[in-house]
Amino acid sequence: MKKGIILTVIGLIFVVCLAGCLSGKERDGVTPTPFENVTIMSTPSAVPTQAGDVKEEIPVPKNDIIIYSLDSENFEKIAIPVKIEAGKITLFEFVNKITVALADESFSVVAKNAYFEKTTAIVDFSADGAPGVSSPGFEASLLDCIAQSIIENYDSCTAVIFRIDGGAYKTSNYSFNLDEPYLIK
Repeated sequence: MKKGIILTVIGLIFVVCLAGCLSGKERDGVTPTPFENVTIMSTPSAVPTQAGDVKEEIPVPKNDIIIYSLDSENFEKIAIPVKIEAGKITLFEFVNKITVALADESFSVVAKNAYFEKTTAIVDFSADGAPGVSSPGFEASLLDCIAQSIIENYDSCTAVIFRIDGGAYKTSNYSFNLDEPYLIK
């Protein structure tokens, strides 16, 4: 019995590692949808305060946008089309949409804040709700879902940094310096 459980866990780890090695649409584990070619466009009303700054809000697209979550049954990344209501949405509200999608799949991730510093998105997790706390074995997959959702929907975003309670991102699996990017475009 123990041998079967161990082999199952090793098999799951192998599948997750293999999925991380694939590139492009194969890595995403999603099939193309009509929403994949959506480009978020900036509007004249959202003018940056300094050269190179990213707008704090996503302008309303004509179609849905795509965010990523993790399927709790097979642990594959899934693309979810999301409607943006009239008006605009801040980065923090956008990240909360991702954490709600993850919660729907039984992954507890809590973002305390999300904002831009120039072209870098910074997501600050609660120590009690950091991705490593809810599912340490799938921490990288959870971080990937959040980072990829941000990078793909903010054309001007060049990097995503994760933090915990305002400090450097440190868990039992990962340790990043305070300003060390998790994902760079």
